[in-house]
Amino acid sequence: MENDFVQCFEATGVGSLPHQELEQACILIARNLPDTPFWPQLPRYSLLESMNLQASAGLPFLKVDETKGKMRFHGSLDEARELEKVYSSYLAGETESFRLPERYAGGFWRMMNYLEEKKISPRFFKGQMVGPITFGLSVQDERGKDIIHNEVIFDALVKGLLLRGRWIIEEMKKICPRVVFFIDEPALSGYGSAFFSVESRVVSQRLNEFIEDFQQQGARVGVHCCGNTDWSLLLESRADIINFDAWGFLERLALYPEALQGFLSRKGVLAWGIVPTTEFTGNETVESLEERLESGFRQLETRGLYSQILRERCLLTSSCGMGLMTVEDAEKAMRLLSGLSRRMREKYC
Repeated sequence: MENDFVQCFEATGVGSLPHQELEQACILIARNLPDTPFWPQLPRYSLLESMNLQASAGLPFLKVDETKGKMRFHGSLDEARELEKVYSSYLAGETESFRLPERYAGGFWRMMNYLEEKKISPRFFKGQMVGPITFGLSVQDERGKDIIHNEVIFDALVKGLLLRGRWIIEEMKKICPRVVFFIDEPALSGYGSAFFSVESRVVSQRLNEFIEDFQQQGARVGVHCCGNTDWSLLLESRADIINFDAWGFLERLALYPEALQGFLSRKGVLAWGIVPTTEFTGNETVESLEERLESGFRQLETRGLYSQILRERCLLTSSCGMGLMTVEDAEKAMRLLSGLSRRMREKYC
């Protein structure tokens, strides 16, 4: 799938912001990223906007305590009825039952309305949703076992998540026909450790199931992992974009030159998370970020990757979501991201 929808050094957001006011978050995004906006997840506005909870509404076998913002497996539900509920919709291609309720996604609904009201016509519109591996490791059954290891129930949850993702993409396309959709997989940062019990075969199979499904909806699909992982798993997937923490883990990604070369040869795009979030000090400048980004390019070039391709296939983001930052720092980081994008585009594009 062609990736000409990304112009070199365009910037967009990872997902979360710390704002408690919907309008304030939308104004920040539209002001700094008018060509490439994203809809925000706002966990401080509502606990239901946290990544796993936001995706969970109406999924089979789950109960959400909306007042406490907690989700749990409900083993006493009628299994046949729960399975029928999701598979009948999946086989019929019916997504409306899996729409995002407004109380779970105020940031989504307000951003959609904001872009329409202000008549903003972006080049692309970016959205996101938790991925199957992270979600499957976030829910435990009545025996305390991660639900990803219950093949029947996990597959039903995956199908529900796919329908939710399809519905989100359909809605986003009403605002902008060019949709970029990220699958967020922070749990993959534990891959390879003694605490990560999912086989690589399952990771690849489920990720590609999501990627291919959303590509068939007309979206360009990225995978975001904000820690270190076995990058060959992601680079060898069907993803159009790989979003990595370039501030903290570039050296680890550089250990996979052959997989990087293969990914770029398939017209893949690297989304560099170059503006720090957890390590943000407030002393960063566009110039210091530019220097760090250029250093990253040089490091990959020494591994045999072509400088022109790296710069042409480059998207810019923060290193992770900004939801844990202060509002002041998040707004400063967003301005830096926008300023760095302008600087690099003037320099190379």
